[in-house]
Amino acid sequence: MDVDERDDGFDDEHDTIHGAAAEDEEPQPLARVRYGLGKELLLFPDALVVHLREEREETRYHLASMRRLILMPGEHNPAKLVLMVELDDGTTVIAAEGVSNVRGFRVLLARLREIAPAIELDPEDMDEQLAQALDIRKRYSLGCYGAVLGSCLLLWIVYLVVAFIGAHGPR
Repeated sequence: MDVDERDDGFDDEHDTIHGAAAEDEEPQPLARVRYGLGKELLLFPDALVVHLREEREETRYHLASMRRLILMPGEHNPAKLVLMVELDDGTTVIAAEGVSNVRGFRVLLARLREIAPAIELDPEDMDEQLAQALDIRKRYSLGCYGAVLGSCLLLWIVYLVVAFIGAHGPR
């Protein structure tokens, strides 16, 4: 049997792999915020989706049923944000914890205002809060680097003192 005579199950004109994949694709999100390991927030024209890749879990909040979007600083690290959603039935759920991609979240927030202006933001000056979160994250990183550098410098000074005393000490 020649290579050309084999039937691979695909008709070149109708059943291509690319054609089948195009039918199964979901619509592209208007905004995507990646944070953590395999976690992302996706904004679609009708919903906000929290997608956890590792857990293979997806939670969809329809924009029509959202009353308010609440953003809070994280408990242990204020630069890692907690996003909560208040629904029409009065329940408030934590949608995402540890959102560290503040720049991406600002883009998502701008797109959300365009497509769903009726959703309230808490705090109202959420852009200011996000700018502060960026500043806090920068200071937090500088503080961590400074602490490590200071510890290394302190250990080096202790080493020099011990070496000096050892070299000039009693014999």
